[in-house]
Amino acid sequence: MLTSVQLDNRRAEMMHALYERSGRTCGTYTGLWDAFTKEVAANLRDLDYEEVKADCIRAVGGTQSHLAEHHAEACIRIIRNHILGAKWA
Repeated sequence: MLTSVQLDNRRAEMMHALYERSGRTCGTYTGLWDAFTKEVAANLRDLDYEEVKADCIRAVGGTQSHLAEHHAEACIRIIRNHILGAKWA
């Protein structure tokens, strides 16, 4: 488990990374988190599960293995649980 200092550092790093990727140059972070969460939520809502599964299968060993498909599905479930949290998973 992260300490409160480690968590604060991660949050600051995340906001800095979001700012860099946003294309902003004004020096303000106002509304940045809200814009990010809306886009992530839309991406998750519109996610093509079969496409993600196919990408994961290729990443864990190719399309010829029944185990690769099983492992890919397990990984997707775990990542989804981490992203959504206990309330929404």
